[in-house]
Amino acid sequence: MADALSRRYVLLFTLIARLLRFENIKELYNEDNDFDNVYNAYDNSAFSKFYRLDKYLFKENCLCVA
Repeated sequence: MADALSRRYVLLFTLIARLLRFENIKELYNEDNDFDNVYNAYDNSAFSKFYRLDKYLFKENCLCVA
């Protein structure tokens, strides 16, 4: 039982650590030549196949990485 709980904690910690790296992406959209126009076009609404959600830019179902 304790082993299963420790694995769950390690998995959760790993996921949180990986997600925190994505926070930097939000800041880079305005500086990126490829995404700055699309990112600033509409706030939380669709633009062509792009849309913003929680300050992240997506094209269809894929996260855009600057």
